[in-house]
This record gives sequence, C-alpha cells and structure tokens, in this order.
Amino acid sequence: MLILTEKSSVARDFAAALDAKERRGHFEFADGIITYCKGHLFELLMPEDYDPKYKKWSLSDLPIIPDEFRYSKVADSAAQTKIVLEKLREHASDKIVVATDADREGELIARIVLDQAGITDLSNCWRFWVSEALTPEVVLEGLRMARPLSEYDGLAEQAYARQRADWLVGMNFTRFVSVGNPEVFSVGRVQTAVLCEIARRNHEVKNFVPSPYSELEATVRDPSGISMTALLVNPADGKTAFDADSRFLRSAAEGCRGKRIESVSRDSVLKTLKPGKLLNIDALEKEAFRRFGYAPEDTLNTAEELYADLKCLSYPRTPSRVMGDSNVDLFREKFDLLRDSYPELSRFCNPRLITPDNKHIFDSSDLESHHALIPLARIPDDANERQRNVFGIVVEGFFRSCMDDHKFQEMTLNFKCGGFTFRAVARKTVQKGWRAYEERRNVTATAEGGEDAEPQEAGEFSDDGCVVADTRTQNKETSPKKEYSIDTLLMFMEKPRGGEDERLVGLGTPAKRADIVKKLFDVGYVTEERKKLHATKKGLWLLTFLSKDRELAKVANVSQTTRWERELAENPVEFERHIRQYVSDSINPGIKEVYVKESPGKCPLCGRDVIEQKNSWSCSGWDGAPPCRFSIWKTAFRSSVSFEDARLLLAGKCTAAKTCKKKDGGTFRAQMRLDGTGNIELVFQKKRKQGEAK
Repeated sequence: MLILTEKSSVARDFAAALDAKERRGHFEFADGIITYCKGHLFELLMPEDYDPKYKKWSLSDLPIIPDEFRYSKVADSAAQTKIVLEKLREHASDKIVVATDADREGELIARIVLDQAGITDLSNCWRFWVSEALTPEVVLEGLRMARPLSEYDGLAEQAYARQRADWLVGMNFTRFVSVGNPEVFSVGRVQTAVLCEIARRNHEVKNFVPSPYSELEATVRDPSGISMTALLVNPADGKTAFDADSRFLRSAAEGCRGKRIESVSRDSVLKTLKPGKLLNIDALEKEAFRRFGYAPEDTLNTAEELYADLKCLSYPRTPSRVMGDSNVDLFREKFDLLRDSYPELSRFCNPRLITPDNKHIFDSSDLESHHALIPLARIPDDANERQRNVFGIVVEGFFRSCMDDHKFQEMTLNFKCGGFTFRAVARKTVQKGWRAYEERRNVTATAEGGEDAEPQEAGEFSDDGCVVADTRTQNKETSPKKEYSIDTLLMFMEKPRGGEDERLVGLGTPAKRADIVKKLFDVGYVTEERKKLHATKKGLWLLTFLSKDRELAKVANVSQTTRWERELAENPVEFERHIRQYVSDSINPGIKEVYVKESPGKCPLCGRDVIEQKNSWSCSGWDGAPPCRFSIWKTAFRSSVSFEDARLLLAGKCTAAKTCKKKDGGTFRAQMRLDGTGNIELVFQKKRKQGEAK
C-alpha cells in the first residue's frame, strides 16, 4: 500500500499511527510506504511554453486557449517531486490511498501527481477523507473507511476547471490590458472583482450626501429615582427619526416634559449569546489586524511559523471553526496542558462544556479539510513579539469557546404620555458567562457573528409611577458606510452581498484571501491610509477600461464572479466551456487605451518630473544628462508609500501618520518627510505630559 499526503506533517501523523520509520522523502511501515507532496508539485505551463511566439506579448495572438493544458514541475519542490513520482511508479499496481487535504485543492494536487506518474487506471486508488485532528485512532479509522477514488471524480473536475479558468482569465486579460501600456495590469477572476468592490465603496463614501434628521430623547424616571432613556416614536413609520423641523417632535418635547407616564407596555424575551467559535485563518487575520494592524499575509506567515517551526499551533490554513466529533479528548488534553499557563483566561471556562454534545465546538458536519486553529503546546520562550501576539489570539479563542453562554432578558418598553409614545430598549443580565471575561479585559464585548450593540441595563427600574423628567432634541445626519479596512474587506469576501443585499457565494477560499489582498497592494491597485483602503489611480484606470466592454466588465463584477462559483460547483464541464467562450468574446482590440501616469511632483534634487516605476517614484532624469538617481521607494520602514504620500513628500510636507513595522514584527506610528538630501525620515508626534495644555 502507498499513502500519499499533501504535506510532511500529515505524513508524520500517519507514520505515528502505523509505526512507520522515516526515510528520505517517505516513511516505511510493515504494509507499505507513506510519501508526501509539498503542496503543489506541478504548475500549469506559461503561454510561451506552448509556443515560443507567446514570449512577446501581442494582441494578434489573443486569445490564448490551449487545446490541452500541460504542467511543469515546481522548481522549489523538484527533489521531493522526484521521490513521489518514483514511489508511485514503483507501487502503481498496489493499493494507493490518496490522503491529501479533504477539499478541492487537495484533490487537484493528488490527481495531477497521479497523472504525472502515469497512473491512469484509478481502480486501485482509494480516498482517505478526514478533516479531524489526525490522532492514531482517527488515522486508522479513516483508512478503514476509505472510499474508491472514483467517487470524488466530480470534485476533481471542479478543481481542474477552476484552475484552468483562472489561467485563461489571468493570462489573456492581463496581456490584453497591458499590451501597449507602460506597465503590467494584472487581471484575475477574483482579485479584480474585489478591487471593484473597494472602488465602489470609495465612490459611495466620496459622493454621499448626508440628510439631516432629529430624534427626541426622553429621560424617564421611576419613583425610586432610577432613569431610563427612551426615544419618541414617529407614528408615520414606527421609527424614531423625524424631519429636522418636525412640529410633532416639538409638541412632544414641550408637552411631555415633567408629565407622568400614563401607561407602559413591555415585551420581554430571553436571549442567549454564545461565545465566539474557535478561529479559522480568516478570523485570525481579521482579529490580528484589528488588534495589532498586521496585514493578512503577515498573520498567515506568522501562523505558519508557529505551526512549522515552533510546533505550538495546529495547521493554519484551515477554513473550519469547529473540531471534529472525535476530537474531544484532544481538546481536553490541550485545555489541561495550558490552563495553568493562562489562569486569567481559563478560570472563566466551564470544563463541563468540553463534551461531544457541544456542537459549538465539536461538529463534524461543519468541518472542512482541517479542524479549527488550536494551540498544541506552550509557545517557546524565544518567540518574537508578533509570534506571541498571534498565538495569544488563538489561545484566547480556544479558551473562550468553552465559556458559558451570556444570557439576558431583552425588554422593549413603550411609554405613553399625552398622546405620544416613547420607546426604550433595555436588558437585564441573567447569566454573564463569557462576557465576564470581556469585562475583565475592559474591552467592548462582541457576540458570535458580529458587533453587539449595548442596550442600557434595566436594573431595578419600575414601570409604575414614571415621569418624563427631561427631553432633549438630538439633531443628527445620516452617515455613509465606512471605507473598507482589511478586516472588513475579509468579512465581505467571506460573505459578499450583491444588488438589493443579495447574499452571494464567498470570494476566494479562507486560505487564499490573504494572497488576494496582498496582490492588490503588490500590483499597485490599492493603498491603505489610516487603515482605510482606497483604489489607486492605476486601479481605477483598469476598472474604467474594463467597463468599456459589456463582456469584459463581467470580470470586475462581484455578482458575476459568485455566479461563476455556483456554476463551477454545479457543472464544472459547462463552467469551463463558458469561461473559454467568455474569454474569446471579451478580447476586443477596438477598446484599447494607453494608461498615462500622473507625476506626483518635481524632483527635489534636479527639478525634473518624478514618475511612477514598478517599485518606486523616481526622477525622470534617471538616464538623463546629467543622470539623477532620486527615488522614493514604494515601501519604506515596511509601510507602503502611495501616490498621495509621494505628492506630499515632494511638496515638502509630512505624510499622514502611518503604521510602520519593526524587524521583530512589532509596529509603531509615525509620519514621513524628505530630509535635505532627498531621503525619507520619520517624524514622531511629541507625547504631551500629563496636565499639559493641548
């Protein structure tokens, strides 16, 4: 028997279960061997590998649509690829168990390797399909329950179709837009739709016109002096907003102040808020950004270090937020191992919740490829600051998941006074549960699923004999949605919405979303200022160009992208056929335009225009007479330098405060400016001493 895994760590789990001995690139046990990939061992050929003429980008050669897609070895994995292929060929007539990750990508990795080894008869191939932690018991049971690989042919078709579609869109549209332009314009089936969503939100915020409205806030006081805040209800729509000059509001303000409440109606419902689930990589990236300003790729890389190097974190690239039904003992083992190291956390936990009946933690039906992130050991003493911060988030999520629910009575009270109705929403805590820990941390508590607005506490407020002690008119304005930040963008990618709040399929996979966001920064389509994301001039030009053709514009449409995802899942063969046709129909040379770069300003050394290059804003006299070597690099102090930053620097001004990164992974805030020699220097805000006037 030959067992093929996706990575060496999984092969070691199998080796532990089967008492296998390690050899070069594989393990040997009584009944066979275990060998492993290093992720993808093969990648699709580039266009020029099909025909040398494609090395030069030309519109006349588009579209490039291979009749048959071919592969080459990934250079970094060549040594392991050789071992895997040799072992597969040696054991081609034996039973082969595919134990790559239990998802679409894992299926693709295995199928390509089998094909490259010349194994076309899959009748002796079986599929190990387990997403739970690979304890020896789980491995042995999974091997016993392995199913014929042919049962997963549909998943393999999806994987191949998705890979080919991304190649077709990326290779053709990137060349189509870039030919004749001063730089490359990367186009991708998911990344371009995400760029469009960022630009759409930018436009929405920039063009938002606020509308004034008013609310009437009343202080309702009971006989014992306990107060509650209530808002006047608009009889026209049952809401609490009024026109700024509302006569009804003025009448209520004047007529109710100091008056007794005539009657009170109360609705009460018991509500339960569960603690946050265990984290997946998406949730970890969002939380690390909120707390420490870490970019998603930095969090992912740090999680990989904690997993591969420090051996204290489970496999990081997981989409799951639960453990498997059989992982109760593993969870309890890690709980017992770490509880004394984190007493400020573990004392709020309820160990009786660590049970197979607790589907909030243990639910195999909601498991994908790998279980949720959990700590496996104490973090080593020599871990750096970023590693400790990221690990700390995982540990906190681990312990919080087994804290008691927060329970409260939510009450809606309607106070009648002089023909007017005032509404108050309040709550009365029944069981603090996990919120006791949040209060201890002195942070705003959030429930599973998002922000939880904090209604006032009802306390011992009595309905009888209340009066309207005071009224206050609050003049307000409607506000736009906030610009995307990295964490809210990841949330959108996870649960996108289309027109009329239509729920759509997620954009990208949790493990790939960090790469997509990073690519948008790397290619110069997006910049970040004060944690807000903005489409750059280059990104906006690309979107404008794509919008000139109805077919081409689909690649930037979030709804279309998710429709493609649904079609891929339902009929991968038809999906690939449609993508091939779509690419052919969208190559329209009649809409070609040239991107003209805007100069952010004049060179401070020689006075010539500064122009944008791939990695810098550089003097246009770089090759002039005399040459000028002035440059502002697009990354300084590990922070991005945008077009607007370059414009401010060249004008002799400071940039806005930016989040810069230390070598050890820590961050600090500082402005940037050019010194007298044209180099960037940092400007730190002077901290005021206590009591010092502003």
